Amino acid sequence: MIKITKNNLFICATEQSGDNIGAKIIHQLNYNKNNYIFDGVGGNKMMNLLNKQYYSLKNFKSIGIFEIIRSIKKYLFMIESLSQVIILNNYEVVITIDSPDFNYRLAKKIKKKGYKGKIIQIVAPTVWAWRKKRAQKFAKIFDKLLVILPFEIKYFEKYNLSTTYIGHPIYYIKNYNNYYSQKKYIAFLPGSREGEVLSLIKYFKILADYLDTITSSFIIFVPTPPHLKKKLIYLTKNWKKKPILETKYDNIEEKFSQTCLAVVCSGTASLEITKRKINQLVIYKMNFFTELLLMMFVNVKYANIINIMAKNMIIPEITNSKLNETSILNGFKELYNNYLNKNDNQIMCSTNFINQLILSKSPAEIASREIEKLFFPKPLKN
Repeated sequence: MIKITKNNLFICATEQSGDNIGAKIIHQLNYNKNNYIFDGVGGNKMMNLLNKQYYSLKNFKSIGIFEIIRSIKKYLFMIESLSQVIILNNYEVVITIDSPDFNYRLAKKIKKKGYKGKIIQIVAPTVWAWRKKRAQKFAKIFDKLLVILPFEIKYFEKYNLSTTYIGHPIYYIKNYNNYYSQKKYIAFLPGSREGEVLSLIKYFKILADYLDTITSSFIIFVPTPPHLKKKLIYLTKNWKKKPILETKYDNIEEKFSQTCLAVVCSGTASLEITKRKINQLVIYKMNFFTELLLMMFVNVKYANIINIMAKNMIIPEITNSKLNETSILNGFKELYNNYLNKNDNQIMCSTNFINQLILSKSPAEIASREIEKLFFPKPLKN
């Protein structure tokens, strides 16, 4: 049996946005100087902060229900393997980030095996969109839930799950976009998972080839997670207008400051683009059968959070069966023409909703405070 010292935590992030959140929380907890040691699952951002890393983002490629079903044996094996690690090492706290289906099953597994420590989930499942019963299931397993959208608390507190709103990670995005009056980049963001990239890349190629025919003024820039760079180099090798693939944070921020337009895979990246005040077109593509299944259960009209909050399509989005060669070209032409005509209506209408997602303190500060309460609870009043 491995001897564990005080303040040992297990942290599990299986996608890029979770890796970003996890890294900032680890930094914040270490900044607070309470001698925490982390093992777990993470990507490039968390890799050097973990004492032991068991899996990386490369191991998580699936995006839809049917894609996950095809990989179910692999994921069940990973859950069993990680549960054994957690039980063996008897971590005081287990932190799971996003990926609710995977992390719920991991949390349930360790509970079944007799884990007595605290389990905290960061980023709630989208019960407001579909599968509302997950809120009650989460309340039975997790000790604490930290949410990044202000309207999510009510769905979980009704089942007595202690829930805290920590603000959205777009808090960390700085608006550098006004530094340069002359913009030279158009950003393509095809996703942070290989499955997303593979489902969308042909639409980005259509746009790249179209841009090659109409302008030489703009350069295509693709901010790329390190684990996907080789894949994207291969997938873009036949593009007529060659993109710049960028992985380094400072270089990405510099290019975003000179970016006029973006085409973005739906998700956190879209909110980051909105915070940067860059006009965008959001796209997404599920497996056809996944889309058919979700149509029967989903309770929201839009994919983008800003549109959901506004109950109106402020940010144009083309998703699933509506996404094809004609629709992507028409959507992009409208976006491009709006830029040429200096139409910033999208940015102006988004500002109020973006501001609702940002608190005075960072998500990592609030999250670390809640995590530390599990280690250092306030003494009971007499």
